[in-house]
Amino acid sequence: MNAYDPNVRAVPENVEAEGALLGAILINNAAFDKVNRLLEPQHFYEPLHRKIYEVIGQTLASGRGVNPVTIRSHLPTTIDGLKIDGEQATVAAYLARLCTEAVTIVNAADYALAVYDAWVARQAISALQEGVDTYFNLAPGEDPLKAFEPIEERMAAVRAEALKAAPIKNAGQSYVDALSASYQRQDVNGVPIALDEIAEVISEPCFEGGNLYGLLSSSGEGKTSLTVQLMLHAMKKGHPVCFLSYDQSSDQVLRQMVAQEHEIEARRQRDAKLLSEREFETCMNFAQWVGSLPFEVVKCTDQSAPQLVGIARTFVKRHGNGKVPFIVVDHIGVVKPEDRRADEGTKAKGIGQILKAGAEMTGGAWLVLNQRNSFGMKRDNPRPISMDLFGGDPAKTPFDAIFYLYRFIKFLEERKAIASSEADWKKIEKVFPSAVRQDGQDIAEVGSIKSRFGNPHIRQRLVFEARLTRYKSDRAPVEQESLAGF
Repeated sequence: MNAYDPNVRAVPENVEAEGALLGAILINNAAFDKVNRLLEPQHFYEPLHRKIYEVIGQTLASGRGVNPVTIRSHLPTTIDGLKIDGEQATVAAYLARLCTEAVTIVNAADYALAVYDAWVARQAISALQEGVDTYFNLAPGEDPLKAFEPIEERMAAVRAEALKAAPIKNAGQSYVDALSASYQRQDVNGVPIALDEIAEVISEPCFEGGNLYGLLSSSGEGKTSLTVQLMLHAMKKGHPVCFLSYDQSSDQVLRQMVAQEHEIEARRQRDAKLLSEREFETCMNFAQWVGSLPFEVVKCTDQSAPQLVGIARTFVKRHGNGKVPFIVVDHIGVVKPEDRRADEGTKAKGIGQILKAGAEMTGGAWLVLNQRNSFGMKRDNPRPISMDLFGGDPAKTPFDAIFYLYRFIKFLEERKAIASSEADWKKIEKVFPSAVRQDGQDIAEVGSIKSRFGNPHIRQRLVFEARLTRYKSDRAPVEQESLAGF
């Protein structure tokens, strides 16, 4: 056989990088701090290296220093086939050899990336091989796309995991690339936001491509109405918009858009005989305009986060036009988790990480709606906080920004309906603004739950027009935009 056989494919691994990195950590324990956020024991290909790295992590976590002497007793004495220069060697001798061939701490991150990239490649190959095996073992009449769903989920999970490596790579060059691109465009690469108040709350001029945003609100406060308003604004500006909805149908979404844009209430649209001839023509023209746009409403049922990412990727490939896509998920609490037995925090964080990976992969701005849990509804002051998220405070981690929508009057009327003592009325007087109590204005507050890039304590006010299911600025009347094409 020739020395090189192109039909023989080696499994991706970098045992040399693994050994060099472990040697660096044994010589200088500070090297572990540079890589432990990225690397876990299972990322190592060589079983002995995997065990050494695990013991190193456990020893450092206990507050003790690491070197060949301190960890030797936690490792096997000998391993069959372990050789140095062709001779059988003990594990102690192997540890000493790793130290003599160690790299400097400066190179630790590069070696960690080499180890990690090899692991990602192995995971991807394994998932693809599983796909091939699945195809050749399909039962008669079995839907191949349905059978491939677990493989899609594995690949999406690998992509989400691979995002961990991004910060350890060349941050300086990444910043320069983004800055140069922004300078050439003379703006930020993102989806324009319909209301300035929201942009101020999240401290961003737009929903930036590659970012994951969250909107928190309770049922009945109009978060879907606000979302429809944000989508319509993006559509007017020419951005592809995909609404992954577990609740709203495309007909319902368009009715809200017509109500918001042309002030024809949704209830009258459902019964066409209530429309004037001019209103009927307006609705027809609006539908034709929407039909010409890169816009889809996907009615979801039991899709998981990886499946939502797959749908979004297909949408972007089909409708990409050079502008940042706007992908909306309604809502995170009904997305099927990978592990149904996990607690809510673990579920929410896992789903968020995969959707964040989807934002990175598609280059889109993703907005995920979040229904408030019941804890905040019981507080005397029901203004939303991070613990009201599905999954609580840990759920914030994958998001770049989360803002809330809080309509005072909904909670005011609920509190008034059950107030039975002077103490209850005093709480109402203290918690709710006087303007809301006296005038009954339907005031909504938008505020920040998480703002990665600005002040997390900014609050702004909007006015909800219930008849038209739309929000307007509390500062000035809504400025209507003309729709291109009609």
